[in-house]
Amino acid sequence: MLSAVILAAGRSQRMGEYLKPLLPLEGSTFVERIVETLAHTPTGEIIVVLGFEHERIRQVAELGEARIVVNEQWREGQLSSLRAAVRILSPESRGMLFTPVDHPLVKSATCTALIEAWLRSPEKIVIPRYGRRKGHPAIFPSRLYEPLLHDDLPGGARDLIYREIDSVLFVPVSDPAVIQDIDTPEDYREQIGELP
Repeated sequence: MLSAVILAAGRSQRMGEYLKPLLPLEGSTFVERIVETLAHTPTGEIIVVLGFEHERIRQVAELGEARIVVNEQWREGQLSSLRAAVRILSPESRGMLFTPVDHPLVKSATCTALIEAWLRSPEKIVIPRYGRRKGHPAIFPSRLYEPLLHDDLPGGARDLIYREIDSVLFVPVSDPAVIQDIDTPEDYREQIGELP
């Protein structure tokens, strides 16, 4: 079984007054869109990691069947959110697809292509590549759950990728959204439109 994790715990400081998970996108929000996208892929569970303003996000966002975990250590960065997710994964989980909430435009078909590549090589780390650039979401096999939880990883999950570089499977994709992170109001206007 593959688990899917949406990392939406951060402060989103570069977005100014806007909460990134609740940014509008075609009648939905960033976090809702990603949940919907993942719901159309062969994943066994969807987990949303919240932190900053988690109560407000839970009140506003319709997250369907997704499980929510609150990362109380969200100030410590993305690795703390990955660890919060790994701790509650289903015992049947054999891999974890994870994506930050600032990549809401990735297509279901792109996620499915990554999952299919992982199913063929379930011990590999799977990372999409658009042109020469690496992107999100990534898939980690379950053998990396313990290192994710317990190893000293000052550079976060990226440290594990470098350590396991011989086990990385880069999957070429035609979806530019894998490299389009929306971190600032300027990014939003460029990729989506005017902010409300």
